[in-house]
Amino acid sequence: MNTILVTGGSGVLGRALLPTLEGRADVRVLSRHADPRPTYRQGDLSSGAGLADALRGVSTVIHAASQPSRPQADVDMTGVLLAAAREAGVRHLVYVSIVGCDQVRAFPYYRAKTQVEALIAGSGVPCTVVRATQFHEFVAFMLSRLTRAPLLPLPGLPLQPVDVYAAAQQIAQVALGAPQGRAPDIVGPQVLPLPELARTWADATGARTRVLAVPAARRFTPLTRSDLSGVGRTWAEWLAQEATRPNPYAG
Repeated sequence: MNTILVTGGSGVLGRALLPTLEGRADVRVLSRHADPRPTYRQGDLSSGAGLADALRGVSTVIHAASQPSRPQADVDMTGVLLAAAREAGVRHLVYVSIVGCDQVRAFPYYRAKTQVEALIAGSGVPCTVVRATQFHEFVAFMLSRLTRAPLLPLPGLPLQPVDVYAAAQQIAQVALGAPQGRAPDIVGPQVLPLPELARTWADATGARTRVLAVPAARRFTPLTRSDLSGVGRTWAEWLAQEATRPNPYAG
């Protein structure tokens, strides 16, 4: 049985990944702080402290830790992790990235994701990069902030949000297999324009915001893969089951 170390195990994706891997691998979770739970290993991705011990006996790493508010930290922490993984003889590192990140230059976080992909590819550690579209929870969190205004003008940006639990299933399958450099992208079953996402979100949650679709100033960068078969719940199905529950991105 493979021994898998998951970084970002307490995040939205990490919490979906752990039960998916249960019984299929010996799973460890990297934590910056000491944790008495037997599956947790203390290690700091910023300084590298504790990583050698955390990686001892590990064959596969799923790197899901991320700091969107500090994009350069993602790059720096990945460099620290890669050095430790090489030293430990890790046989497969799986990195979770974002569909279309290499096409988006305006967002520092997307630029950092692209930089991390290149860093991993040139590291010498056998790897797989798997990109996913935005999780339903993230789209809902962003809309919850936007719909505080009474009138919300939005351009028709197309998105293809995906169920995080379905994405976790796909990522786990990648991690249990051999390194492949780049895995197929993971996307949801529908491409929907942002105004429609916002309207249905407002209807499901009782938000009083009026959504106004406006023309786009320029052509949108592709953040979707309509050529792929999507996985998991549709946005409408997710809203019906989850819209009124606490959003994990809200802290």
